[in-house]
Amino acid sequence: MTMGRFRADYTYTIEGTIIVIVDLDLGNRSVTNDIENVLDDIRLKIGDLAGYSVIYRDSMSRWDGVRLVGRTVYFYGLGETDKESAMNRLLHLIEE
Repeated sequence: MTMGRFRADYTYTIEGTIIVIVDLDLGNRSVTNDIENVLDDIRLKIGDLAGYSVIYRDSMSRWDGVRLVGRTVYFYGLGETDKESAMNRLLHLIEE
């Protein structure tokens, strides 16, 4: 999704209860720096994000997690470079 010069360029999919965001790194803002707008865009498409976990591939091709507490966003590293490993790591963290 491209929202203009000052917004992040990204795609996303929903895989079960995980929202998977990929930063396209086209020279605009990064997903990291525009995460509130990115999540608002996704909310407009799918509704409330409660019950979903969120991961994203940043502009350096590393996968990180996003924790939502109300409207506050917290980031945490997953230490992975491929999506499947990141999703498995996320599921491991959720189960702890």
